[in-house]
Amino acid sequence: MITETRRANIKLFVLIAAFVVGGTFLGKIYLDAKSPSSVKVTVYKMELMTGRLDAHPLVVFSDAAGKEIDLANETGEFIGQAPVTVGVYTRIRLTVKNGIKMSIADAKSNPCGGGVFTDRVFPIAEGTDLNSQVPVYFATDLDGGGAWVGSQITNLMIRPLTVSENRTTPLKFVFVIADTLFCPDGEVQRRAPWSVWPETSL
Repeated sequence: MITETRRANIKLFVLIAAFVVGGTFLGKIYLDAKSPSSVKVTVYKMELMTGRLDAHPLVVFSDAAGKEIDLANETGEFIGQAPVTVGVYTRIRLTVKNGIKMSIADAKSNPCGGGVFTDRVFPIAEGTDLNSQVPVYFATDLDGGGAWVGSQITNLMIRPLTVSENRTTPLKFVFVIADTLFCPDGEVQRRAPWSVWPETSL
């Protein structure tokens, strides 16, 4: 007996939201944290997983050259559309370039009190070549996602992605980039990892 695998279309968007979460607590830890004017991330692959042990994730976006997205300025960026097996997904794996490029357009936004800078490269994975590709996971709390960094919960998928038959399911990402630059020991650093809330609009 042959079972037909049901597939649906999924639209992938990047929806940017630069806002502060838990501002009072944030101020106590990152009193002089500032917001960048540009955050450029190069994405090579996006995969949906049914769980931590999913050995066959579904590739919904792949670009060997990489697609650079400015998280601060490309609100509503459309990534692509792909047929996806009907089901429930609790984990997303992004393969991105380790070095992300950040800019400060106003000297007042430099947490160290210095001048402006353009496309300064910051690592996602410390100790790894900046040009290498690194995986970043986002998962539901029941699948082990979410970790406190400062005052933000990072790498959390706020709810599972449910893909239904015969319908298009948009997948939106909300990147929180506000107050992600700070100045320990007189050198501008990025608070890592960046905070992302994948949202499904069903």
